[in-house]
Amino acid sequence: MGVGTQLGLLLWKNFTYRRRQRVQLAIEVLWPLFLFFILISVRQSHPPFQQHECHFPNKALPSAGTLPWLQGIICNINNPCFRHPTAGEAPGVVGNFQDSM
Repeated sequence: MGVGTQLGLLLWKNFTYRRRQRVQLAIEVLWPLFLFFILISVRQSHPPFQQHECHFPNKALPSAGTLPWLQGIICNINNPCFRHPTAGEAPGVVGNFQDSM
């Protein structure tokens, strides 16, 4: 038997099985549609908005030492977003924590 014949018989068997259990068929068809329409309504009520490119200040990792790591957490506690690149984003610059004490 070819693959197409096997697929056709399997789909026919599935259709026959589902036709006998109408409540289960209705739930299997209507539940995903219901969820899909909820997603559409949420998308329509809250359209996407344009936001500028966001640059965050760099923070030291724990491997840099305990003091620089805590300074990076405390100094950037509100996590600001800047429109322009920050000082630590320059190529070749590991960090800008030298004068942070």
